[in-house]
Amino acid sequence: MKEKIILNLIYFIVSFTIVFLIYVLFVNRKRKVYKEGKKANDINYIVNKFNLDMRRVNYTKLKWTLSIVNSLIISITFVVVTNIDSLTFGLLVGFVVMLMLIYSSYEIIGRILKKRGSKNV
Repeated sequence: MKEKIILNLIYFIVSFTIVFLIYVLFVNRKRKVYKEGKKANDINYIVNKFNLDMRRVNYTKLKWTLSIVNSLIISITFVVVTNIDSLTFGLLVGFVVMLMLIYSSYEIIGRILKKRGSKNV
C-alpha cells in the first residue's frame, strides 16, 4: 500500500512538472499581453463568465494562476486514470474527473478574481 502511494506521488510530481514546464515554455510565451491572451479559451471563459474588468485584474497573475491550476488538473486526472485497469472505464472516469476539476477550479478562481476586482485591489 505504501509503495502504491509513493508511486502515485512520483507520477503526480513528474507529470505536474512536465505539464507546468510546457505551459511556461510554450503556452505562456505566446500570451505576453492581454490582447494575445484573448484568443485563449481558458482566459476568455473566466473573463466572460464572471464579467471581469481586465483593467483591475492583473493579467500576469491570471496567466500564472491558470498555468498552475491547469497543470494540477491534468496531473490529478493522469494519476486517477493510471490507477484504473480498464482502458474504456479509465477514459470515461478521466473525462468526468477532468470536467469536474475544470469547472470547480475555474469557478473558485473566477469568484476570487471577481471579489478582488470589486474591492479595486
